[in-house]
Amino acid sequence: MIDNQLFSNIKAVFSFNPNEPMLFNSGLFLILFTAFMAVYSMLYRKNFGRILFVTLFSYYFYYKSSGHFFIILLFISITDFFIGRAIHRSQKKNHRQLLVFLTLFIDLGLLIYFKYTNLIVETLHGILSKPFDPFDIILPVGISFFTFQSISYIIDIYRRKIDPLGSWFDYNFYLSFFPQLVAGPIVRASDFIPQIKKNRMYPHKCSEREYSL
Repeated sequence: MIDNQLFSNIKAVFSFNPNEPMLFNSGLFLILFTAFMAVYSMLYRKNFGRILFVTLFSYYFYYKSSGHFFIILLFISITDFFIGRAIHRSQKKNHRQLLVFLTLFIDLGLLIYFKYTNLIVETLHGILSKPFDPFDIILPVGISFFTFQSISYIIDIYRRKIDPLGSWFDYNFYLSFFPQLVAGPIVRASDFIPQIKKNRMYPHKCSEREYSL
């Protein structure tokens, strides 16, 4: 009986409950954040371990907030990471512009589908004087924030303001960072990225190598 109850409690911690999504002010988040800080303090000066741990926790937090919609976040992180690298390598303006358009098509296409499909279809039905039954489309939490944040990364690369990150793990860390993932604000890549490799032992003495992307 005790084992079954313990298993149920553990399962509840790692499962998404649409009736009780995780919020920053929930008791569960406060408990998990305490554990998070304990582990983070041990990884603070280990760049890869710190980045991987925070990213995994961010995805866990987003899963607990929005369920399987974390796949959208993962998808955008993969497509825009490789598109950003392709833009940086390309010397042809038309090709670079086409890649930017591809990012906008993917990212804004997903955003428009989830956020505005019912509005668009309802408007068209209204023009045609036809009855409208709304589609059962659930809006993923924070999709506007991480969509525009990813687009800002691509635009900064296109404008040569930043170089693309060399590691997908670093980019995923930037895009999924849980303190601003579901409630913003949108953080520009040029402001956030230099902090990823910042020297944690001597924060004001960062070598050129540590800031290289």
